[in-house]
Amino acid sequence: MVQYVKFSAGKMIMVGTLLDDIKSKIDIVDLISGYVQLKKSGQNWKGLCPFHPEKTPSFMVSQSKQTFHCFGCGTGGDIITFVGKYENLSFNESVKSLAKKAGITLTSVKTDKTALQKDEKVRNSLHDATDYFMKNLHGSGAAMEYLRRRGISPESLDLFKIGYAPSGWYNLLKHLRNAGYTDQIIREAGLAVQGNKGLYDMFRERIIFPIMSTGGNVLAFGGRALDDSMPKYINSPETAVFKKSDTLFGLYTAREEIRQRNSVIIVEGYMDVIICYQYGFKNVVAPLGTSLTSNHIQKIRTFAKKAVLVFDGDAAGKAAAKRALPLICQNNYQASVLLLPDNEDPDSFLRKYGEAAFRKSIEKSKTMIDFLFCVSSGEKIDTVRETLSLIAAVRDPLIAGEMLVELSDRTRIDEMTLREEFRKIRNKAAENSQVAGGKGFPVKNREEYLLLSAVIAFPEKCSYVLSRLDIGTMKDKTVLSLFKKLESLEDKKDMAGMLAGADEDERRIITGLSVDPGFDPDHVDRNIEDCFRRIEERMLDEGIRLAETAGDLSLVNALMMKKKKNMKEAEL
Repeated sequence: MVQYVKFSAGKMIMVGTLLDDIKSKIDIVDLISGYVQLKKSGQNWKGLCPFHPEKTPSFMVSQSKQTFHCFGCGTGGDIITFVGKYENLSFNESVKSLAKKAGITLTSVKTDKTALQKDEKVRNSLHDATDYFMKNLHGSGAAMEYLRRRGISPESLDLFKIGYAPSGWYNLLKHLRNAGYTDQIIREAGLAVQGNKGLYDMFRERIIFPIMSTGGNVLAFGGRALDDSMPKYINSPETAVFKKSDTLFGLYTAREEIRQRNSVIIVEGYMDVIICYQYGFKNVVAPLGTSLTSNHIQKIRTFAKKAVLVFDGDAAGKAAAKRALPLICQNNYQASVLLLPDNEDPDSFLRKYGEAAFRKSIEKSKTMIDFLFCVSSGEKIDTVRETLSLIAAVRDPLIAGEMLVELSDRTRIDEMTLREEFRKIRNKAAENSQVAGGKGFPVKNREEYLLLSAVIAFPEKCSYVLSRLDIGTMKDKTVLSLFKKLESLEDKKDMAGMLAGADEDERRIITGLSVDPGFDPDHVDRNIEDCFRRIEERMLDEGIRLAETAGDLSLVNALMMKKKKNMKEAEL
């Protein structure tokens, strides 16, 4: 049964058994399988990481430890961490969501209500603001006429929850205050801003487009002026629940279509998404008035393997497309580019030429290489080198190989010549990269990581290791911190307790070691003894250096003898 939970400074601190109850009812493999395709790999499960682009799976899930870890990007944790990161939820919200999934009621939980309900109130205020804007839309003849002229159907008004913010400085503010929301919640939701004369509405006399999460929760709003007033569009500021670089307009309505087609169309604006949807192109999303980011690509790649980037055909559209291509390659994604005619965007193109013309244009979209050569105004060789640099960012060798063949065909330059230049560019880019030894552990102080790995993978060994270990001799600050946390735990097997008190870097290490200890599990005792021997050797070497510096020859000889004795014993 749930005991209780204490909230402090907005962070949930587990004092009872709530997390244990949740984890006992929700298996991490079952949970993550709903988001990631997992396959059995030894004692663990493996799949493509949903948090960064990769071709070869490095995302591991340990069923026995109930943890996950990606050896590519370092992200790791438990079911709370996974749901929070994937769904963009706070820690409190993740726990509440999973508790509901597990059938656990939180009504008996003792809490600091202000801290517990803060995020929930922010989200509720956004929901209530959405209803307010939608009701105002139907009461505004000017706003409805504007949307009618733009070709927005009544079905789209409901589907995308389009609304209207009337003129005036305090309309929404008064509405939300009357609904019981404090000024702090309203401001933290990005619905009002502070000025010289106090708090006032963020959106005034604008068409409102709610920006939703993949789960359908409203995170923020975009507002479009009814006339040519500048700025034409404004977005909510970033808040605790809304990050522009992570969010795509239309993903909630498009996600299933994107999955089915295994392809996404990326456009530039709200109206583009909505009109595309009305004309049957339902796998369309748009960034929020910003350039495409790595986070955007990582999010859509969990739904589809390829994209079509659609840009206006003017100079700004070409520049935006060129900025997007390196990100596409760096994130190991596949994309083609469609440049529309000058002064056209998907919205105007579809209303002018229709669905068939747009579909034909999509089908004829250019590969990244064709696009670069079509928009280049420089010398051919300069464009070739620019293209090779782009290909060098692709980590999938098969995709990179296909692009090199295409570049050779496109330029009539010998493929081997291109490959040689390609290798030079890639090697130069990798010059500063250092490959960590073994299972991703740092080469320096490796024995400390292996010893920590042993007690995380085999908690029953923890008391023995701590009884022999002089924690003060640990050189790595992170390992030292984690051993201190282990030492302070009443239950040395309490992985959840250790994770709860760890910072981000420490959590990466804990989850990484829990799914892959870096040694043969059948020889854990030998690994522990080897680690202690190496630590002692290191300490002896340091003692010898200090004794030599001090001129203490008798101590040098004694330490040398001890070192030789240890080496002989290790050989036995």
